[in-house]
Parts: sequence; C-alpha cells; structure tokens
Amino acid sequence: MDDGANHRSQWRIRYYQAIIGERKMKKIIGLLTALFLLSATAGCLAEEIQEELGEEEIEDKRYTFTLPTLGRDVDGGPMLDLTTELGENPVLLFWVSSQCQGCHEWAEGIRESNLNYSTIQPITIHRYGNFESSENIMQVYGNNSSDHYSPWPVVIDGHSRLALDFDTREPSELSVVEAFGNLPTPSVILLDKNGDIVWQASSYWFSIEQLEEAGEVAAALSD
Repeated sequence: MDDGANHRSQWRIRYYQAIIGERKMKKIIGLLTALFLLSATAGCLAEEIQEELGEEEIEDKRYTFTLPTLGRDVDGGPMLDLTTELGENPVLLFWVSSQCQGCHEWAEGIRESNLNYSTIQPITIHRYGNFESSENIMQVYGNNSSDHYSPWPVVIDGHSRLALDFDTREPSELSVVEAFGNLPTPSVILLDKNGDIVWQASSYWFSIEQLEEAGEVAAALSD
C-alpha cells in the first residue's frame, strides 16, 4: 500500500473513531440526563410527600379526658370530665409529680394567690402515674395537712387512660399524658372552652406574675 493510501486509511479510522466516540458520549450524556431528571423528579415527589405529611402532623388535634379524682369533696365527684369543666370556665391544667419541688411551689402559690375562681378553674393532674402511686399524690396534694394541699380537683391515671377526641369524644390511640405532649413537671397550661392551649407558664418555680398573666387571659376569654 502506497503512502497516500495508507494516509487515507488512517484518516478513515480516526474519522470513524471520532464518530463512535461522539455517539458514545451522546449516549452517556443522555443517560446522565435521564438519571438527573429521575433523581430530580423523585426529590420533588419526596418533598411533596413530606410537605403533605408535615401538614397532617402540624394539623392541630384537640383532646379531652374523663379521669378519676382523689375522691375528696373538693374534687366534685369520683370522675372529672374536662369538657364539662371547660364549659364553665377556662381550665388551668397543672401537671405534677409527688417529688417535684417546682410543683410544690406552684401548688402553694396558686392556693395562696387571689386567683378569681369565677373566671378560671385549676385542675391538678398526676403526670407520672407509672412511676408513683396515687397514694403519693393524695399525701402531697390531697391531704389538707400538707403544705402543698390543693383545694381544687386533682385527677389521676392520665398515664393509663385514653384521651378522647375533643369533638367526637371517641377514644384516641394516645394516653392522656401522650395526647397533651408528654409535658414535664411542673407544667401549667391554660385551656379555653374549645380545648386549645392558649397560655403556658415558662417558669419551673412559681411566678406570681405568670399566674396573674394566666388569670388575665382567662378573664378575657370569659368576657
């Protein structure tokens, strides 16, 4: 083969190699593009699903309960219905345990304050019934010789009784403690007639300023 023919042959080889290389590159680019689009679409779908789930989780769910009391005269009977109480006044729901020092202070502070019971109803609820007995709560908050005596309703068994849907009163899958967010002690929250939390104390120790603030909110709700 002469030099001219050899040169043309090499040129054709390089030419076809270039075409083949270009086609391979286009396939690779196409594949990468498809993968990118698929990934992007999956991401969008995932975000949409997350947004939908987030909206469902964020959606407010209101709960009520019917719980046993300590059975004292001031408890108003052996059982207490939160919805019934809310129909009368906003409820100051006070979550306690028997050994909680902050709970002791809040109990004494609420009792010794000039709280207007015509516009707000305190209710103490036992938080850790799975760790301490109702007898402990009776001794600390139910006994009128105790420094922490609470002359308003005290309810128990919130850890073992199911919360009720506020609107339908159907039992939920959550205990009363869980339905209210597994609040620590002490937690002091104010509920309006619709079962919504409209105020919450931020201090572990009793604060007369915060209690007065709760009273003002309750009075405004009662107007």
